[in-house]
Amino acid sequence: MKKFMMFLLAAVLLQSCGNKTGHAVGDSEALAADTLAAEPLTNESLSEVNVDKHSEAYIRQRIDAMYETVGRPTYDRDGNRVEYIENPFNRDSAYCSQRYYTLMQQALQVCEETGDILYDYDHWVCGQDFSDDWSCEVKSVYEVTDSTALVDLLIHNFGDHETTIALRFERNDWYIDDFSPSKDGNDDQQYLRDIIRTSERSNMGQ
Repeated sequence: MKKFMMFLLAAVLLQSCGNKTGHAVGDSEALAADTLAAEPLTNESLSEVNVDKHSEAYIRQRIDAMYETVGRPTYDRDGNRVEYIENPFNRDSAYCSQRYYTLMQQALQVCEETGDILYDYDHWVCGQDFSDDWSCEVKSVYEVTDSTALVDLLIHNFGDHETTIALRFERNDWYIDDFSPSKDGNDDQQYLRDIIRTSERSNMGQ
């Protein structure tokens, strides 16, 4: 009986030494771990490992993730097709910088009060509508600093359109800070500020 108990104790010790948790790893757990290790890194998993988020490769992947579902239909829980323009997902809130999104929300509030339209196009698809073969390709990433970067895109939407977006590094990742950056100040942020300032001046004059 003592020999059997000693054998059983030795078996348990050997089984628990193979992992840091102290419990035996079954075949199903080992298979899950192997499968996870074999899967390609996603945008979410990259954030959990030590990667250079200021590298061109990472920035390209980040932009691809932002634009992955732009212009494409999705499906709700019941399997019904939902057009891109009807999708309740707020891409601006998810992928725009805090500075840009705050300005846009303030300008939207002004336009709601005045009855004006803030945008007569979708800055994500670069148009008022999108073609069935809509696509986005990152052409170049440049002028990368600790907090800013520029990205040239080729948008295919009823033809090819070249555009540039400005990125801002905050909250440990890259976010779109402007959809039409310009050194002469004729960009989206300036457009939003002008709407807000015009409203403020109008209110002061009342």
